[in-house]
Amino acid sequence: MSLKKVFLATTLALSSGITLASGVSYDYLDVSLQEYDGADGYNFELSKSFSSNLYGRIDYTDLDGDFGGEFSATRLNLGYLASLNSSVDFIAELGYEDIDVGVADDNGFNARLGFRGMATNQLELGAFASYSDVLESTDITVEGRYHFTDQLSLALEIGNDDELDEHYGVSVRYSF
Repeated sequence: MSLKKVFLATTLALSSGITLASGVSYDYLDVSLQEYDGADGYNFELSKSFSSNLYGRIDYTDLDGDFGGEFSATRLNLGYLASLNSSVDFIAELGYEDIDVGVADDNGFNARLGFRGMATNQLELGAFASYSDVLESTDITVEGRYHFTDQLSLALEIGNDDELDEHYGVSVRYSF
């Protein structure tokens, strides 16, 4: 099954209204290990809600791989969420990004659209499409997150980026 079909199936499942649990949190610290085709590294993400519909997200990724040295990306985004039902949110983010690849450094904007929702009381699903102005690439990612408690969860993600190819990740999130 192609990644586009997985993204479509996840999107349809999240927007169908068959979910059972309450909403998702936008106040968290997330740490992940990332594996890209030819590179691996880590990601830190901090998200904080400002109101019922606005949140901010800081994202830092550091990879070491086959593309001529280290890759690092810092993104500062402002996000808007619209609840589709009691457990599924549509998100839209726009922000600034600074990307360093080897000796090259550039900055620009990034955008992210997606869905986050609870499929059960403990299973959160997400589907996202992101665009990077600096990399001139689009990334499609789906994730499944198991909530052990209201504060602690573990996720697996799979995605495909036009420039960085396939990627996989595992993350631990603390919600506050």
